[in-house]
Amino acid sequence: MESRASHLDITEIFCDVDDFCQVFEPLLEQMLLPDVRGQSRQKTRMTLSEIMTILMGFHGSRYRTFKDFYQLQVTPYWSKAMPNLVSYNRFVELMSYALLPM
Repeated sequence: MESRASHLDITEIFCDVDDFCQVFEPLLEQMLLPDVRGQSRQKTRMTLSEIMTILMGFHGSRYRTFKDFYQLQVTPYWSKAMPNLVSYNRFVELMSYALLPM
């Protein structure tokens, strides 16, 4: 069965996103107020780069719902490239971390 989003090169997207995050995350840390600086986001196995790559992949896909995209595309086809994938419900909770950089 061929992947519906096979026209997307997730490796290239991930590399570009990761390069961005390498620059963005330290700048964000500098901009945060001192009382917020010590607090870190909730622990997760996934990196910000991986979260953003999946979200960008959805917007470039032909799937109508994010749930279908995650369960039918990401989980079966991208799990080798992203071995720290979380469940769909957990990913939905993590999506908010990518709002500002996106």
